[in-house]
Amino acid sequence: MKAFKLIGGTAAAALLLLTSCLGESNNTMSRSSFAVAGVSDRTYVTVLNTNIGALYSPSLNTSVVNGSCYLVSYELDLNSPENANAATNGYYTATTLNVSDEISNGLCNYAPTDTSTLIKDEIPVKNLFASSDYGVYVDGHLFLFLTLDMLKDQRNAYTLYWDRSKEATEVDGVPTYDLFIRASKSVDGTGSTVTSTGEVRAFDAKNIVETINRMEANNKSTTFTLKVNYLSSINENDSTIRTWNSYPISFTVVEE
Repeated sequence: MKAFKLIGGTAAAALLLLTSCLGESNNTMSRSSFAVAGVSDRTYVTVLNTNIGALYSPSLNTSVVNGSCYLVSYELDLNSPENANAATNGYYTATTLNVSDEISNGLCNYAPTDTSTLIKDEIPVKNLFASSDYGVYVDGHLFLFLTLDMLKDQRNAYTLYWDRSKEATEVDGVPTYDLFIRASKSVDGTGSTVTSTGEVRAFDAKNIVETINRMEANNKSTTFTLKVNYLSSINENDSTIRTWNSYPISFTVVEE
């Protein structure tokens, strides 16, 4: 499994490696992060892949589903006897590991999207960002925070588009690839009061990241950027007047 390093100022830095430095003087830590459930290829136990590596707890077998994404909180003691063989096992054993919400998935579409027209029931995304503290790109999944104006109980669908035929553009000397995220209302809300609400979605972007990484490795590049474009406003009086913004996420190229 490849580990990709995220870099850059606005992209928020995080090193996604099992051997990441935990930065705790007493080798203990307590954190929350995004995680993807999986199975260890060494010991075949259920683990949660996070931005600091794979985590194990005996309770995981009954609390998570392989391939699903979660928000988790955990405590980790590297000096504990359970972690003496962490390098051999391929995971850290958490002192405590609590699985909170399952994170819904967005869709990935490997085709162009026509930004000159609105999709069915499209709604603007007021803001979009990623968090290195929780994990930006974890086990092939891109985790994005999105803020929208919405009614109570409203449900939304998100699609991340990548036009594979479109070549990268150079931005400050770095090959940059445009992605487009589009949101649409899938279930009407209730009431009449619109509030600004944050949602998190996980996108299975492994094919996107690894395909681009291969291309840029062949080009002898050292970094590349995914520029996530999003529709941030639609004029109330004229829906043809729209504003697009973008959020860059930068990666270090991994040699294959």
